[in-house]
Amino acid sequence: MDKELDSKFYAHDQKKIDQLEEEKPWKKDPKSYSKCKISALAAMRMLKHTLRGVEKGRARDRGKGLPLEVMGLMVGRPQEDSIIILDALPLPCDGFESEWDVNIGEKATRYMLELSEQLEKRGQKERIIGWYHSHPFEVGVYNNCFMSAIDVNTQSNNQLAVPHWTGVVIDPLRCVAKSKLEMAAFRAYPMGYTPPPDMAPDGESVRENKGKNWGTYPEKYYMLETTFFMSSIARSTMELFSKDSLWIRILSDSQIEDEEYGGKVVKRIGKCTSKLNSSAAMDPRMFERGGKFGVGGGSSSSGSSSKAGENAGALSSKLAHELCKEQTMGVLRKLIFRGCMCQRK
Repeated sequence: MDKELDSKFYAHDQKKIDQLEEEKPWKKDPKSYSKCKISALAAMRMLKHTLRGVEKGRARDRGKGLPLEVMGLMVGRPQEDSIIILDALPLPCDGFESEWDVNIGEKATRYMLELSEQLEKRGQKERIIGWYHSHPFEVGVYNNCFMSAIDVNTQSNNQLAVPHWTGVVIDPLRCVAKSKLEMAAFRAYPMGYTPPPDMAPDGESVRENKGKNWGTYPEKYYMLETTFFMSSIARSTMELFSKDSLWIRILSDSQIEDEEYGGKVVKRIGKCTSKLNSSAAMDPRMFERGGKFGVGGGSSSSGSSSKAGENAGALSSKLAHELCKEQTMGVLRKLIFRGCMCQRK
């Protein structure tokens, strides 16, 4: 067992938590909590719960219903600049966000109080530190992990009462479609704080990612860096179980037909093309036949334009190599997988 790894995530240090609450770093820095670390157990329970909402919704109206949104609570603790999520507790609340009324909110609050009391009675040191809910919307190029206007309001109110309060949004349909966890953690900015203009919750430019939906008020919340962890015993068990069957997943996991991957390839090519065009405009002789990047060797013009052209050429060469490797490996994986599974084109 890796005791150091286990103690990092599972050891409870009440003195450090008390010190954190005394210093109140969130009052000095609106992004004092920048990371969210979720245990494999909590992630599995959240995903399982959201998938039940999908199944329940689709079963309505003779199998023609829409997936239902669900919500639950998360158990964990603050740790320096991170929120540690150790477990998830589903709430008996589901439906569509537009249909959720005061009664559902009161019901969720009542269950939250009951669960908090149960945790104290059991002597559990960790407390309810946030909530999660699902966005089972249509699968597209980008995931549906964002906060709606209602979500931002709910997060802000709970954050005022519990400063460590964090929200997690899960996209269950994309989890199934992409065979990977699609969930993100968010926190609301304090009242009166205004982030830099054109900055999305993930820190990127809104204009450069126009297709991504960040909801009505992207300037009122931010996204935390989300990672996952598991205990050393769980990790050893997973490695033991997957030892003989992991090759199937590796061979079947090919990105070449993925729409999202295709969009990223186009962006990468576009950036390199722009650099090459700008370098060619600075020194047209750089790319002529017989030049440094042409056929037959020769020398390029000196100066800054020569250096820029050389860098652009090296970058383009590297990109071409990476794309060729990715495409070749993708085709080989598909061919080998089809051969092993006895599939025909």
